[in-house]
Amino acid sequence: MRLGDYINIKTGKLDANEACVNGKYPFFTCSVVPLKIDSFSFDCECVLVAGNGDLNVKYYNGKFDAYQRTYIIETKTDNLNARYLFYFLKKHVEVLRKESTGGVIKFIKKGNITEANIPLPATLQQESIVRHLDTIHANLECKKQQMDKLDALIKSRFRGEAIA
Repeated sequence: MRLGDYINIKTGKLDANEACVNGKYPFFTCSVVPLKIDSFSFDCECVLVAGNGDLNVKYYNGKFDAYQRTYIIETKTDNLNARYLFYFLKKHVEVLRKESTGGVIKFIKKGNITEANIPLPATLQQESIVRHLDTIHANLECKKQQMDKLDALIKSRFRGEAIA
């Protein structure tokens, strides 16, 4: 199915320098880690795609603001689960990277997203897929934290430090 038939896409309007250190809301830019900002322009469940630079994909549900090259993608039908869309785009980002254009900083266009072909199983199957992928993602995050702690322990042993 053509993804553009199932989604609405907007972009943020702000420059990246609008961020503030102690802001109340997430501010999505092309960075993997969201910044902070004191105001919000969006309050929705969506998938965010960095339109230039790193071309990363995030899921968010709530109040936030976004940089002008960040695509804010909402589902416009009950036939497409937002978390399912997130996982699809997280995998599809490799295709977007190949389709990106530009010199020093690569970028994508709205059509790179809307023209993507998404497999669209029944809603219950999408929910099942999302639950499965959420479980895998949570397990991977747990393992990553364990690896980070082990790495810190190994480094501390070489430096003779105590670890908490």
